[in-house]
Amino acid sequence: RIGEQRLYSIRFLSIFLSSSKSYLAPPHTELIQSMSSQETPHPPCRILMRSKDAVELYRVDEPGTDSPPQNEKCITIAKGTSTLHSFSYSGSKLIVHQPSFGVKLFDLSKVISSSGDEQAVASSCITLKDTKGVQFMGFSARGSYILTWERPLKAAADGQAGSNPLPNLKIWSSVTGKFLHGFYMKGCRKSQWPPIKWSHDEKLAFHLVSNEIHVYGGHSFLEEEAGLVRYVDKIRCKDVTSFSVPENFTPSVIQNVGEDTYLLSTFVEESKGKPARISLLRYPDRCGEGENPKSGPLLVSKSFYQAEECSVMWSPKGDAALILTTTTVDTSGNSYYGSTNLYLILSQSKTGLDGDALSVPLPGSGSVSDVAWIPNASKPSAFCVISGKMPAMASLHNGTTAEPIFLFGNGHRNTISWSDHGRFLTLGGFGNLAGGMDFYDRNKLKKIPQYDPRTGADLGANGNTASCTVGYGWSPSSRYFLVSTTTPRMNVDNGVKLYKYNGLEIRDKAIVSWDNAKFAPDRLLAAEFVPARPGAYPDRPQSPPPKRIDGEAANEKDVSGSDVVVATPPVVAAYVPPVGRYVPPGARNGGNGMSLAERMRKEREGNMMGATKVIPKNMVASGDGKKLPVGMTPANDGKSKSAMRKERQKLAKLKAEQAEREEKERKEREEKERMEAAANDPVKKAKKLNKILKQIVELKARDPSTLNDDQKAKIASEADVLSKLSELNV
Repeated sequence: RIGEQRLYSIRFLSIFLSSSKSYLAPPHTELIQSMSSQETPHPPCRILMRSKDAVELYRVDEPGTDSPPQNEKCITIAKGTSTLHSFSYSGSKLIVHQPSFGVKLFDLSKVISSSGDEQAVASSCITLKDTKGVQFMGFSARGSYILTWERPLKAAADGQAGSNPLPNLKIWSSVTGKFLHGFYMKGCRKSQWPPIKWSHDEKLAFHLVSNEIHVYGGHSFLEEEAGLVRYVDKIRCKDVTSFSVPENFTPSVIQNVGEDTYLLSTFVEESKGKPARISLLRYPDRCGEGENPKSGPLLVSKSFYQAEECSVMWSPKGDAALILTTTTVDTSGNSYYGSTNLYLILSQSKTGLDGDALSVPLPGSGSVSDVAWIPNASKPSAFCVISGKMPAMASLHNGTTAEPIFLFGNGHRNTISWSDHGRFLTLGGFGNLAGGMDFYDRNKLKKIPQYDPRTGADLGANGNTASCTVGYGWSPSSRYFLVSTTTPRMNVDNGVKLYKYNGLEIRDKAIVSWDNAKFAPDRLLAAEFVPARPGAYPDRPQSPPPKRIDGEAANEKDVSGSDVVVATPPVVAAYVPPVGRYVPPGARNGGNGMSLAERMRKEREGNMMGATKVIPKNMVASGDGKKLPVGMTPANDGKSKSAMRKERQKLAKLKAEQAEREEKERKEREEKERMEAAANDPVKKAKKLNKILKQIVELKARDPSTLNDDQKAKIASEADVLSKLSELNV
């Protein structure tokens, strides 16, 4: 009866609203329409799986949403083996290289709307001409162009001497698939790719050549038919090996720079005893006045040894970059994997408009395993680092000072992966480690707890293990984390696993629609989520834990709860020794850690530090150990005001004396360097000798009886001075 009364009330309310709709004011009408309309669901995430048999697109639906039948969740894009693939920044376009056909360009919006129809998929495909030998390929910053590189071919068949080599670095249109322009590039290393980089707005394109970076108009390659493709400017940089351009750039108001300025970083390798050098440029006004006279000085220039390779990671705003230098051999012998150094380069320092280079202080002593920025530019700038020997230390650092602000603790982890919104963080131990994973909430700086989705029981926060992991990545919705085992790195157990943002493995067939048996043992080549444009998915926090269900109700929920995400982490049962077997006293009643394995584990964990917050340097401690805010002085420990004043005066005097001594030493050092430079300069030597000869001529003209011994000795040294002057050849 209560249900009938509610039904009558709802019907009466709907009749009243429909009859009074014309009498309501426009704001109320819009409110009623917004309440009655259903919220448009977000598009489902999709996973691209590239195997030796085909390139397929799988749909991943969220729990509780309407999903198509299982046979419609997979779209076959291309059949046959493939070697490479690449997405545009928004995930709307895809290029796949198949050795038997070449590079194929797909419009994924048409592919997805076709619902797997082979003719519709084929109609959305464009094959780039003569691209079977492509070894590198990728999209421009906004996906307007495609860049490919293949091994250089021989000159024209006519065999004429001096004929220009055929272009092998090619630019294509991502709309029509038409060839636009080409360059010749003899060799290309992975660290140099791509040699042509577009700015974040595609207004400019930068091309790396020997000792220079040529600057083109971003869309000038469309004028190939008119023969107008020519660089408009060049940046001179001797011995430059590689350069980098940020994908995004947000100029600071303090910097007072225009929108048409672009940051670049250049790297010069160490050679012939000269240190390596990383430089930060701002085109067109700060490109280095030494090599580019029309421009101003560099923003930042940092020189260092032990740098064979350099990796540049730009911040989401594009105003700072992390520089990771590596060497294959550690001369100190501390590491088998070589040595690493990490620096933070800022386009603007705290003290002025010039940039700054900071060495990142690492809590873990040893090499850097991984480093990654928080990808969300709207959040405070920060980055995560894993450093030190195993178990390594993971730390979170401030993006402007490089100081650590939070320590995640020690663990066997070597991989960092942020979700697209920067809320969730995965610390994994992949590669040669066991595959353990920890999931954190950046906003709370806590490890995410795991709950059984069927019973609500707390499963702890120990994480899951994804052994033999090769590929990994977050979904654009930041709700799922993917790990894959692929060939040729691993030739067994190929497949893809999907985890929730809290680390629980998902096995529900309504979500995981693929069968890993088809990829076994060595059929899967790559797997990753299709990227989405920024803002396509909202930044959602953790879902509240399910209500705890105990006893028989939990069993009933296990049977009837077929619509939930089933995730069953491994549960280690207690060891029960067989009857009659001798058990040492230390191993009885659950064990007291007397076994060798248990003692080793406790010894290892005893040296492992847990998650903790780092106390900033600008926080001082009071006498009782409590932290005080900035500007508040600690207790005087019983000293009088006069004693404290004298102590301050003494410290100020010592500081002034130290500054005066350092200034004096600096001036003496500069004077010594100036004298040494003058002494080694042949022009200055010749000038000095000519001055002495002039003095000798003047002395000869005088009466010899009026000369002293020093003047006579100077006249006697004329032959020696002339011989030195002839040796200079100036």
